[in-house]
Amino acid sequence: MTDDLNEALWLSVIGKALAYLCVQHVSQNDPGRVGSLLDKVQFLEGIGVPKGDAALILGSTSASVATLQSRKKKGAANGRKKAKR
Repeated sequence: MTDDLNEALWLSVIGKALAYLCVQHVSQNDPGRVGSLLDKVQFLEGIGVPKGDAALILGSTSASVATLQSRKKKGAANGRKKAKR
């Protein structure tokens, strides 16, 4: 039983390490494809990594990724006020 648990743990670690290497490789070879954190998370989700794990792999939290996604969906500006006309 403990061998199965250890194997599952190590397979998870190996999978996350490979996912990190994939996103780093793609970001070096094609920077426009996965430039921002949100793009990298979406890339990792596309290859089957859950959002929370993708955020942790990239050194972030799932809450900050959710905030970025909600800002993008709402079309939020970059923090600047619009100029008066």
